[in-house]
Amino acid sequence: MPKPKQFLKETKKKSKHAPQVPTTADEYLAAGVDFEEAGEKWRAGDAAKSTRFFVRAIDCYDEGLKKFPASFDLAYNRGRLQYELTQHPKLLKELPGSLLDLLQVALESSKYALTLNGDDPDALFNTAQVLTSIVDTLNEQGSAAYNPDQPSLLLEEALKIFAQCLKQQEAAYSAFQKQLQTDNSTSVDAALDDTTIANTSSTSGDSDAKDEDQVQEQWASVIVPVSKSSILDTILAQLETMSTLYSLLRSDKLIPSIVAYAQPLVVEKLPFYVTETGQDMEAAIALAGYVSAEADAKFRLMGLDMQSYNASVQQAWKSVQLTSNASHVEGLCDRAESYINCSNTLCLSGNGNSLDCSKLRWGLLTAANQDLTIASSFKDDNNIVKIHLKKGDVELWRFQLGQAPRGLEVAAKNKAVLLKNAEKHYRGAANLSTVAVAYDSEDTQAKVKELLAKALGGNSKPLADAQTQFKEAGDILADAVEEGLVDWNQLQGLGDPDAMVE
Repeated sequence: MPKPKQFLKETKKKSKHAPQVPTTADEYLAAGVDFEEAGEKWRAGDAAKSTRFFVRAIDCYDEGLKKFPASFDLAYNRGRLQYELTQHPKLLKELPGSLLDLLQVALESSKYALTLNGDDPDALFNTAQVLTSIVDTLNEQGSAAYNPDQPSLLLEEALKIFAQCLKQQEAAYSAFQKQLQTDNSTSVDAALDDTTIANTSSTSGDSDAKDEDQVQEQWASVIVPVSKSSILDTILAQLETMSTLYSLLRSDKLIPSIVAYAQPLVVEKLPFYVTETGQDMEAAIALAGYVSAEADAKFRLMGLDMQSYNASVQQAWKSVQLTSNASHVEGLCDRAESYINCSNTLCLSGNGNSLDCSKLRWGLLTAANQDLTIASSFKDDNNIVKIHLKKGDVELWRFQLGQAPRGLEVAAKNKAVLLKNAEKHYRGAANLSTVAVAYDSEDTQAKVKELLAKALGGNSKPLADAQTQFKEAGDILADAVEEGLVDWNQLQGLGDPDAMVE
């Protein structure tokens, strides 16, 4: 379930307050930050006004870079903000161009910042995140079909950049810990020095005024120490990126190298850096998702048997204690997605239509539905429309388990209920898309899929008319066939399938 990136490094590179007409790099930087802060104030209430301020901030950074092309801070802020805007659907609607085009612009800006300071952890992290977002968008839009190798190559690049980021973070963390030990061993002397400095600084006002600018510059250059939490964010992003890469593999060639890349992260670094961060649940969710993705790849490409694959996914999530809590919604959705992915992968296997496989899939889809039901109770969640769409999909998949050639008895007996549930969830997604955070395509997808559920229940005329009502209807139905929500023979029974998916 595509969602906004959770670990974007949002720290702005700041300077002093800007004058009305910037003349230095610092003044352009400060002016841009002022525009950003104005945009943030309006983000919740007026998306159009908020976006205008953010665009003015980008323009300010652009203008500054034309005059000061070597300013890393200007370059960093530009790339960071360009990417951040793509992660907010309400703001994205106000911007010209497609999501993919906007992400490409953000990638170019982020890579330019790295040419100025290739060791900055925040710039490295954000650049890798842009790459993963491009892959998410390519997959969601089906654009990867035109160049099937591109997403994997982008993710491999992202993993290399994440590794470089982690290396810089760990070096900074180690250096800071050594400095703390040194400071602690000389704490008495340091306290005496502080007293001396304090006494020395309490001289005349003229002296204070003379040194004020110098002191401010020193304060402005203070670097916040790298924390365990920051390093953990990078490790979790690496796990998520590897999970996505596993799902895209078409051969087992890269599996050993991915396992080798992950091994020190999972065995050594994750257990160490998660301590004292309060992010234990977040780490457990990311690790379970990674283990599930690895099992999926080994089933598809290395001959792992059906029962072992299912057991690996179930075991991966067994210790993740998710409850009816707003902070657990993302984890519930991730677990549901792992169960759904396992079910769909089993369906495509050689034994996909067997009774044993159908029983496993029913259990997985039922568990996914339970998680999504809990998640859907939190109406303010940013992914609420996607959650309802996915609940509708789950009911159609469960319905299909009762159809030939599978014929699972429990699914066949409950087919009417399952179809009515699917209609309800799709209708809920369409209604929520008018008030909740949603992309434009989700509203149309929900409406067409609701008509599909009605048609499978016997009322096919509205679906036949959908082609003229919704220009995207053909693509949505074609995707539904590919995803196993409906098969081609069923569409034939509902009308002219060629006309529906033209």
